[in-house]
Amino acid sequence: MENLTIELLKGYGEIKFGMSIDEVVALLGEPSNNEELEPMIEGGVSSSLLYDYDDLGVSICFEGESKMLVSSISTSDEDATLFGEKIYEMNRNQIIELMKKNGYKEFDEEEQEGDTCLIYDELMLDFYFNEGELIDVVWGVLS
Repeated sequence: MENLTIELLKGYGEIKFGMSIDEVVALLGEPSNNEELEPMIEGGVSSSLLYDYDDLGVSICFEGESKMLVSSISTSDEDATLFGEKIYEMNRNQIIELMKKNGYKEFDEEEQEGDTCLIYDELMLDFYFNEGELIDVVWGVLS
């Protein structure tokens, strides 16, 4: 995958929210791992399917009644960009400033045992840090 641009509420490079499993597999090939996840809400209608592409540093979650549509993406690829910046070269404060510069000032922060998560609810965007180092970015779209 050449295009590593995080497109908030849209996708990641050629991967777009709403794509089917078949479309993703045609684009990226078979995943290195896949796992069926239980519903996050007790009594939830459907479970989700997670496809991991370890060699690309990408995980894709499919949801919907038939688990066919891309609903969230995560990347740990150090070359991933957001607003034209390589985010894995940034620390927590630099990411907060990047988000502010692009009009997103409101966020929540959760901390637990050396881990920190910056949560931008309106964008369905989370930045996960371990001991101050960015380790994962997860974003999605409302289904």
